[in-house]
Amino acid sequence: MPNQLSLHQHELVSDEIHEVIGYKPHWIVRRGNFIFFLIILFLLSLTWFIKYPDIVNTSARLVAINPPKLITAKVEGRILKLFVVNEQTVVKDQHLGYIESAANYEQVMKLQNWINRTMNVTGENNYDVLISDPLPDLSDLGELQVNCQAFENEFSETKQILSGGYYQKKRNALQKDVQFLSILKTNTTQQKQLLEQDQQLQQKEYSAYETLAKDKVIASLELNQYKSKLITKDQSLQQVNAQITNSDMNKHNKEKELLDLQKIITDQQQKFRSALLNLKSQVEKWIQQYVLVASEEGKVLFVSSLQENEMITNGQQLFFIQPNQTRVYAELMAAQNRLGKIKTGQRVMIKAESYPSDEFGYLTGTVSYISNIPSRRDSFLIKVDLPKGLQTNYNKTIFFKNNLSAQAEVITDDRKLVDRLAGQLKQIWER
Repeated sequence: MPNQLSLHQHELVSDEIHEVIGYKPHWIVRRGNFIFFLIILFLLSLTWFIKYPDIVNTSARLVAINPPKLITAKVEGRILKLFVVNEQTVVKDQHLGYIESAANYEQVMKLQNWINRTMNVTGENNYDVLISDPLPDLSDLGELQVNCQAFENEFSETKQILSGGYYQKKRNALQKDVQFLSILKTNTTQQKQLLEQDQQLQQKEYSAYETLAKDKVIASLELNQYKSKLITKDQSLQQVNAQITNSDMNKHNKEKELLDLQKIITDQQQKFRSALLNLKSQVEKWIQQYVLVASEEGKVLFVSSLQENEMITNGQQLFFIQPNQTRVYAELMAAQNRLGKIKTGQRVMIKAESYPSDEFGYLTGTVSYISNIPSRRDSFLIKVDLPKGLQTNYNKTIFFKNNLSAQAEVITDDRKLVDRLAGQLKQIWER
């Protein structure tokens, strides 16, 4: 009977149900809850290691102490000569090249060197060098030719007066006259001293004979003879005094002539110095206009590919001089919103607008200063030091331009993701 019941039940269940009942589930279905638990546990463990920082976004600009100096063309024309190549190290005032001009560059440089030499030696009142090192014969000075011609006239007059010419010889003669008069006065003074001694002796002798005459020892006629000798001595002494006075007058006149002559010489020195400085100023003005000069020591960087005989325009940017020592930092302007979260020592990521971050990367810095006083726009100045300079996280160095615009991200709190989740759950729980 049980067998018949079992057979009957088997007939009541279809083959499809038998197939479903007899199917063994896949292992992932049988152990799915356990695997899901492991995945959840793994994700939770990742929150311990993953950091999600708080970021304050703001605008920034790159600033440098002693930034690269731009050299531009002052006139329009062809670059006749280039003396440097790209990235060459140069020194201050080194000539990088020169632009087409009516003046010959070599002759202008020759004139400038002569001016510098002459200014050094004439500054020590050594005008004899005007004969040993005369003004070069220059005939291709272009714009400077008129100025040089005007200076040549002053130069010729100065050379005649100051460099072994008539006035110099006359001054030497007057100085010798003064020396001779001084010697003559010294001799006359010595004679005067001797005459004064002789006169004193004669005075004593006369006084003695005068006493004898009062005592009637000698006759009055004999006393007159001694008095006559005394008067002769006095006259000789007065003549010597007159000679000394006359010598002083002659010496004084010679000294006046020397002063007048010295005034002529001094005036000519000043005129020559003024003409020399004026010519020097004109030469420097020409150099400033037509010669490309390094503003300081550093590395010269070409703005574009320059070649000799290439036409350039007035104001065209030609070179940058990158100093050997420069310090670059960033200035951020942060609004009052979330300003309290920014503190010194926090890390900053700076993305220069001229250098896309996906290609060049970003600069890393550290907050070094936060202003306590807001600006006119109600924002606060923040200074950021750049320990690696202008080298990005891609190991690329961007070229600096002063006030280069950028976007900055200040990492105010670099917390773990689990801390953030815990904080969110805590806020939900407290509500």
